[in-house]
Amino acid sequence: MALVQSIHCSAHGNKIEARRIAEDIQQHQRLLVGTYSVYGAGAYAWYAERLPDTLCDWPQVLFDIDDKAIVDVCQRDGTSLGFFRIPGTIGDYVSVHVLAFTNLE
Repeated sequence: MALVQSIHCSAHGNKIEARRIAEDIQQHQRLLVGTYSVYGAGAYAWYAERLPDTLCDWPQVLFDIDDKAIVDVCQRDGTSLGFFRIPGTIGDYVSVHVLAFTNLE
């Protein structure tokens, strides 16, 4: 098992909403599988070292996850796009190990 340090951009950048849900994320160590599923149902996150500069100011959840629990999102040629999904059913939760929250203020 290898842990992947990851960043989930919370609440589509809405800091008020991100602060509201941060307590649930911290308390239950989970992310909600939302309805935006272009690459399949799951909670989406960036590999920590691949987060685009355009998202650096968004509210974020920094977490670790087992590499066996994720599906890398790739281009057709197999090149990683820098993010992944944690497969799950829309409306359910997926487990993560929360390390920190940033940009909630």
